[in-house]
Amino acid sequence: MKVVANQMFSKADAVLESGLNHRLKRQDVIVSNLVNAYTPGYRALGYEFENQMQSALENNDALPLKTTNERHMKHPGVTGDGDVRADLHVKPSESIGNDGNSVDVDKEMSDMAANQLIYRATVEVLNRRIGMMRYGINGGR
Repeated sequence: MKVVANQMFSKADAVLESGLNHRLKRQDVIVSNLVNAYTPGYRALGYEFENQMQSALENNDALPLKTTNERHMKHPGVTGDGDVRADLHVKPSESIGNDGNSVDVDKEMSDMAANQLIYRATVEVLNRRIGMMRYGINGGR
């Protein structure tokens, strides 16, 4: 979630952009789980970023930390350059098949649908914000 230097775009725009990027990464993880649903020994992965993004938004320090290296952390969940540090992990599972596979296809399909819905809503918000800018630039025409 890098702060945009240009005054035309707000912090909200940066949050929306970062959210879209993380939603795409989550979609890749979900697709990987579904592709490997019948691979023996495969453990389902999860991709979490909402909590890290929330903590980055809540951190409104008057004097933010100065970082000299991208590996320096400003606060938990955020890298030195301001990007949200997502958590890619093996999902805990109540049921593991006889072959050692932990992918629940129904759960993954549900997660995919929810992720796509939020992605599309975010794209729509961005499109409307850009439309308002275009309307202003064109003098209200």
